[in-house]
Amino acid sequence: MKNGISLFKYGASLLGIVFLSATIYAAEETAPGVKGMSEEEFTPTKEVLAVKYVQADKPYHMDVESLKDRFKDAKGVKVALQKQDKAFPNGGGSVSSAEVKAVHDGTTIYFQISWSDPTKNVRAIAVQEFRDAVALMFPLGAVEVTPAEHFSPRMGDREKPVNLWHWKADWEADLVAKGELEDVEAQYPNMHDDFNTNPYSAYYHRELITSVAVLSGGRAANNLLSQPGRGRTVEDLNAEGFGTLTTQDHQDVNGCSHYEDGTWTVIIYRSLITEDPHDVQFVPGGNSYFNMAVWNGEEKDRNGQKNISTQWHPITLERVAWQ
Repeated sequence: MKNGISLFKYGASLLGIVFLSATIYAAEETAPGVKGMSEEEFTPTKEVLAVKYVQADKPYHMDVESLKDRFKDAKGVKVALQKQDKAFPNGGGSVSSAEVKAVHDGTTIYFQISWSDPTKNVRAIAVQEFRDAVALMFPLGAVEVTPAEHFSPRMGDREKPVNLWHWKADWEADLVAKGELEDVEAQYPNMHDDFNTNPYSAYYHRELITSVAVLSGGRAANNLLSQPGRGRTVEDLNAEGFGTLTTQDHQDVNGCSHYEDGTWTVIIYRSLITEDPHDVQFVPGGNSYFNMAVWNGEEKDRNGQKNISTQWHPITLERVAWQ
């Protein structure tokens, strides 16, 4: 009888936990834009980003100053941003909006993203440092986003992959650094290491000091974040939901930036069409969707702690003049 009472007691407790979990799950599912996915998130915005066709030769040096005139007649879309509140750890919320403009010249597509940020954070070497960054996300293939055809605007879904273009301020700083990579001595110019006090290090430890495998695990593992000489400021990635973000073997996207008077202006560009099946493809006269995120390094934004848009934004590409 004692065992029966214990079983009844623990069974009732377990049943209560199940009901409580179900209640919490239901609350998360129905809370609009907070924890669960609301119907609004599966409904694209009404405002469409028109990718204007412009006739222009590629400049010798791809920078914001050389490219800015292409966007003078392009209509921008204001994208509302909020804190990332779905996947733990949550974070962000310091950047409320960004403006996106886009043009193409028949071979290359250019996206210009601008947002307010009172501080310029272009280094992520010390553990307490975090970079400013922005990313664009596109669904792969021809898709229709409706409340009936769920396609998560956050990181895609299983079997509904997305292509992400992630510009990083520190990658741009690397391009002008010695060896095209800012390393620890850039943050700590008077740093000390154990070899400095070893009078025989130059002779006996030369191989160890220069060993990538021993002293630079990231480079030895071919981690793109650790590689010098990347020659680009944007990382080309794919995802199929939270926790699946993966860098591509072939990097096709690049970008440039300008920071002035508390405003970042970033231009991300790529060929309209590539041979990579993991890349989004853009066809003049066609359409797609985009979404975006912004990281504020001063507020310690990184990874999933970011400022996000919770809806897909439609894109239409203007036909070229001779089509």
